[in-house]
Parts: sequence; structure tokens; C-alpha cells
Amino acid sequence: MAIGGLTSSTSSSIRGYGGLASGLDRDTLIEGMVYGTTSKITQQEQKKTQLEWKQTAVQNISDMMIAFANKFTDSLTSPTNLFSSVFWGRTQISTTGENAKYVSVTGNASSAEAITIMGVKQLAEKAKWTSSANVSNQTLESGQITKEMMDANYDVQHLVGKNLEFKVGAESYSLYLKSTDKDGNAYDYSTADGIAKAINEQLADITVGGEGSGKNLGQYVKVTSAGDEIVFSGIKDEGNKLMLTGGSAVGLLGFNSLAGDDGWDLANSGFIRGEVDKDKLVTEIDFDHKIAGKQLTFSYNGTSKNIYMPSVEELKDGVTKKIEEAAAKGETMTSEEAKMDVIKESLQNQLNAAFGKGRIEVSNKDGKLSFKTMDPSQAGKEDKTSTFSLVSGSEDLVGANGILGIKAGESNRVNLNASWEKSGLDLSKVKFDQEEVVKDAEGNIVYKEGTTDPVTRNKTSFTLNGKEIAVYEDDTMSSLMDRINNSGAGVKLTYQSAADKFTFTSTENGASGAVEMKGNGDLLNGLFGVNNDTPDANGDVSVDIRGKDAIVAVKYNGSDEVVELIRDSNSFTVDGLTIGVKGKFGYQGDTVDTIDKDAAVGIDARVNTDNIVDSIKDMVEQYNKIVDLVNSELTTRPDKEYAPLTSEQKKELTESEIKLYEEKAKSGMLYGDSDLRTLSSDLRFVVSGGMAEALKNIGITTSTLYSDNGKLTLDESKLRAMLEADPEAVEKAFTTKSGNENQNGLATNLKNVMDKYVKTMGSMQNKGILIRKAGSKSSPMSLTENALYDQIKAVKEAITKLNTRLETERDRYIAQFTSLETLISQMNSQSSWLSQFGG
Repeated sequence: MAIGGLTSSTSSSIRGYGGLASGLDRDTLIEGMVYGTTSKITQQEQKKTQLEWKQTAVQNISDMMIAFANKFTDSLTSPTNLFSSVFWGRTQISTTGENAKYVSVTGNASSAEAITIMGVKQLAEKAKWTSSANVSNQTLESGQITKEMMDANYDVQHLVGKNLEFKVGAESYSLYLKSTDKDGNAYDYSTADGIAKAINEQLADITVGGEGSGKNLGQYVKVTSAGDEIVFSGIKDEGNKLMLTGGSAVGLLGFNSLAGDDGWDLANSGFIRGEVDKDKLVTEIDFDHKIAGKQLTFSYNGTSKNIYMPSVEELKDGVTKKIEEAAAKGETMTSEEAKMDVIKESLQNQLNAAFGKGRIEVSNKDGKLSFKTMDPSQAGKEDKTSTFSLVSGSEDLVGANGILGIKAGESNRVNLNASWEKSGLDLSKVKFDQEEVVKDAEGNIVYKEGTTDPVTRNKTSFTLNGKEIAVYEDDTMSSLMDRINNSGAGVKLTYQSAADKFTFTSTENGASGAVEMKGNGDLLNGLFGVNNDTPDANGDVSVDIRGKDAIVAVKYNGSDEVVELIRDSNSFTVDGLTIGVKGKFGYQGDTVDTIDKDAAVGIDARVNTDNIVDSIKDMVEQYNKIVDLVNSELTTRPDKEYAPLTSEQKKELTESEIKLYEEKAKSGMLYGDSDLRTLSSDLRFVVSGGMAEALKNIGITTSTLYSDNGKLTLDESKLRAMLEADPEAVEKAFTTKSGNENQNGLATNLKNVMDKYVKTMGSMQNKGILIRKAGSKSSPMSLTENALYDQIKAVKEAITKLNTRLETERDRYIAQFTSLETLISQMNSQSSWLSQFGG
């Protein structure tokens, strides 16, 4: 059978073997005998394929129309729904007049034209108080380095920074030995007891099995000591490996000779022992070697640089030189004083090179190093705008046990987490003369360990908006700020580091908020810079700041009365309008009768012309694409030479050849379709006769070319002009719904067409014509309840019956050929038997 230039083959495998006795080509003969049935199967397969192609073609049109409806006529959530009041609404609200810059307005268009802002007498302000001057001493200062510190010897613990490697199951864990515990207390790595304690505490900090497992390495490994011996013991965990696999600390712990190939097995052996050598654990050094070459990292206005302490040689030579210079002047200088001067000068030179000469001044007084920011353009003048901080440094210098007695993060501003002494604030005159019993979170008294004596704290206090705020001798500014902000006083305290000032801001708006603070002058001045020169008889000073409400004068259209609105914020709502004010205008005195009427701010509401024009332009383009697709499918004739390919034919072609062939075979599936013909007609007349002139006035017309099949054309300039002049008329031309279809607006007619053909809601009887015809993924139920689906289903059933008939016919012919072969074989045997009697 020839199809589109291709030859159809119907051969297929037939069970059994034939022709052994007869010499007949059994399979070919049988295929010829069942040809009638196989031809019918092929025809039905092709019919099924054509119906599926037709279904897809209809669904393509439906999909395009459904997308159009969702965007422009149906979906309430679509921003381009042509029936939406928001789409046509006067949503672009602007202010007019010379003072329009002081007023912003958003909201309901109908309200916009009903109100005029006559003036703003007062802006709303939260109650706010800020320190009048810098609150800190603007100095970064070290602790005192005493003669005793310089004469002392220091232990270098060689286990600090070393690591131990463990394995639990397949997971590896590293423990790096720290110098201090969580509270900043130094670990003692000089004895076996101290080592065991330090390692056990740190093992408990390492999570095993991932976050949330609730397990830590300390539950698997325990360290004990006996004399100079360190013993690591393991806990067997359901067969998991538990190994000490190595690390830089194992040698110092005396485990060198005990390791296997993979390390030490703690799970099976139970424990391992190592003997520590105290002489290798700790080395004693003097002051110069402890600080020599150690690193400090400083930050100046956000730029960080590394600075180093002088070397041992620099210290030694510098001290000798300083003492000799002093002697030459007839002065006496101790080696400690000389050493501090050498350190100071070394740091000064490096800071000059790092941040610029004259910007950081280093001084040395009474064994303390201090750092101040200076103005290099004016000798001796401090720069109170720059920040200088210690970012980090060697543990020998920085931290709880560092020589400098200074913590990382401290700066020339208020050090919020430091003690009062090191905070940079001056509380030297404050008396913490009130004693308070300490209570825990549940309100229970806390007692000194092993006694019935309660723990107490020394404090003083001040009042803030009527609330007593305690200030403790052992407080930090950070803890005090938390106490204030959580006190319920209705105030938030913040610290502006760059300005070096504190700000109290009411948490309530307008006149409802206040900052009322009263307390001892030395306390409030030392803490917040309350520089009140007139304390009362008790030495108390006070701050009293009140918030302000906004006062805005408005006039409603149709009334000559000016009304003053009082609001706690500069942004407020009036009759559906959100009004924001940001400047005073209009008032020439304190009353409304002094308002300059020419200063008034009007409110203008317009439609969003750009948005509407763009949306209608898009609608016209999408509509015209639907018209093109419908009429293309309707008028394209099918090529009868291109029937669907059979599976045997496809085996003879490449994928690209199959694709090209099927493109031609699929064309014309909907040629002359009656449903598409009525759809094409309905689309051609969406511009109803009664609204044609109105639509023409807004720039929308139907193409005069018959071949365009009713495509729409759009004059953007006309549409834009009408939207500016009369947006309601444009809306009416689209949305009018009349009992007379000839008077319907364009959007109404479009919706009617879409509902008629692609409505997806309701029962199948109420769905659109194309949905009932071919179904749609937008209506899942319709995919198995449509006319084409029923036809395809019927063809599939016919194919099944034909395949059953084909199998029956083949079986019958096979049986007949088998009988023939048996008979011929018997005859051949008899012939051979008789032939032996011949002659």
C-alpha cells in the first residue's frame, strides 16, 4: 500500500516453523490470507492518530483563548481585567500647588477630589533626647603594666593551640586546645590533672552526629590522670569505631609509641596511657620574650592594619639608649619607664605609617598606653569624629590574661561590654551606696555558696518616665541599655558610635510620648552626658522632653470651613486617603484664619494612562493572534497524500524525516470545521454596530480587509488622548452591557465569545463549545469527557477487536499449514518405504 510515496509493509512474526516438508513460504502465505484484517487495523490506527491530532489542534486554540480570558475578561485577580474598577480607576493621585512638595497622597480617587490641604502648622515628632556632647573620654587605654609584670617570668604552655583528632564511626572530629575556658579563666596545661580537666571540658563542646543530635564527644571519650600519666578511655557505641587518630598534641601527651596504623582504638582496648614530661609542657620566659614581635590589629575608621610589638633586641637597645639620654640630661629613668617609652614610640611610628602621620597619638602615663584620634591639620587638637579600635591581637597581649589588659573590640568610644572603669565613661564620682539582694530568674534569693548569706550587689538608680532604673557597680553599658529598653518606660536607648552620643526615643508617637529623666547629676552626666548646670538641692538633674502631634488644616470641597486635624504621625488616613506631610506651610499665625489660601495644596486624581494603553495594546495583539490561528486552521486544506505513518514506515525514516512528514500530515485537521466556522464569524463581529463609533473615537476599529477576518486595529495616540480627556467614556466603550447585543461594549462581547467557546467552569453541558469538543487541561474533568475523546475511545475498542480477530485467523491458518506439513511428511515417508521395493 503506497502512502505519500512510502510503501507499507505488513510482515510480522508468526509462531512456529513452516515449509520444512512442503517447501512453502508459510509466513508470507498467511500474511496474504489475513491482509484484509491487517489493512483494517492500519486504517483504524491512522484514524486514531488523526483524531488525536485534531484534538490537539482544537486544544491549542482553546489554550490561547483561555489565556486571553484569564488575562482580560475573567480572572478577578488579573491586573489587566477589563472589567476591574481598579484597572480603570483614577489611581494616579498627585498634589498641586507651590507647596505640593510638602504633601504626598495615595488612596481612593473619589476622596482625592473632595479635600484640599490648606496648611501644616506643626509636624509630628517623637519625644527624643540626645547627649549634648561626646559621652566618652574618646581614648582607647590599656591596663597598667607594672614593674612587677616586667620583672616576672611567664609560662608558655605548649599544648595551647595544639589539636587532637578523633573518629566516631566514619566521622572525624578535631579538638583544638584553647588557652582559656568560657569565662576567660586560663587552663592549666602544666600538670596531668590540669590537662585532663581542660580536655574533658572542651570535648563536651564538640557535637557528635550533627546539629540537634544531643550528643557530644565528651560522652564517648573521658580523660583521667594518675600522677604524670594521662589516660584516655573510650565508650563502645554499638560497634562504632572510636579512635584517637592523631593530632599535634599526642607527642606532648606521651602517646608516640602506642599508635597503630589508624591510631589508637578506644572502643576495643578501652583505654590508652601516656606519660607527660612536665619539662616539655611548659617553658618559662621573661617579659621581653612574652611580648616581643606579638601582633595587634587596629582599625581606624573601618580600615584595619597589623601592628607589632618591638623585638627583644629593639627593647634591649632602646632601653639602654633611653637611660643614657636621660643621664646625659642629668635625669634619672628606670628601665621600666624606658621600656614603656620604647614600646610607645614603636607603636607610634607604625601607626603613623599605617594610618597617616598625626592621626593617632600614643601616650604613656603611669605604665598605661593610651590612644587618641587627632586632627593632623591642627597640632594638639583632638579629632572627635574618628573611631579607633583594637580588632584583635595575640593572647599574650589581649584578653583577660593579656599583658595589655585590654579586650578585642574596645575602642575610643564607649565600650559597651566593658566594666565602668574601662568603658570610657566617667563614673568616678558616682556612689553605688545602695545594696540589693540578688535574685534568680524565678525571683528566688541567691545565696553565697555553702552559706545562708544572700549575694548582694551595690547600686544606684535614676527614674525614667516614672520607672526606677537600677545602675549596678558591676554593670556594663550593654546590660544597662537592655534594662532600660525592657523596663516598660516607653523609651528606646541607642548609642551612635560615630557621634559618640546616646539617644533616648519614645516608643509612642506624637504627644503621647515623653522622655522624663531625673537622677544624680554625676550619674546622668557620666552615663549620658546630661550637662545640666543647675542641679536641685539634692544634686539631681533632669530631662523633660515631650513629643508633638501633627496639626494639619484641611477644607472639604463644598464647605468654606477649615478644619484642623491633630494626628500623632506625619502619615495618616483621611476618608480613604493616606496623607503624608513633611514640611510646614500656609499658616502665618497660630490660627486657621491666618492661613494664606494661595498656599493650599490641591489633590488631583488621574487614571494610569500608560498602564491602560499598554494593556489594551496587548489585548489587541493577543486577540489578533487568536483570529489568525482560528482562520488558519479553518482554511488550510489537508494533503491526502500524507496519511499518518505506520510503525513499519517509521522504521525506514530518520527522526528529522518523520518530523517533516508529520508536519504536512497534521496540517488541515480542522479544515472546514463547523465549530471553527461559527467561532470565526463570532470573532469577526466583536465590535458591535451600536458601539463602533464610540470605539472609533477611542482609536479601536475593525480592519476593512476581508482577509483579516475581523482583526482589530489600535490608534494609541487617540486612545491616550481620550484617557486624558474622558477616561469614563473609554471604560464605557469596553464594559457596557446592554440587553441589546448590538449595544454591548468590546470587552463584554469578547467575554461572551470566550464563555461560549472556552468556558471551563460548571458541568460539561455548560462548558464552552471547544471544551466539550476536545477538552482542556484547564478543566481536568473535560479531558476524559469530550466528543473527540469518545471517538478515539471507540476507535481503540475497534482496534482491540480487530487484533483479536487477527490472532484467531493466524492461529487457524497455522493449524491448517501444520496439518498439511504433517500429511506431506507422512507421504514422503511412505514413498521412501515403497521405493525400497522397486526395481
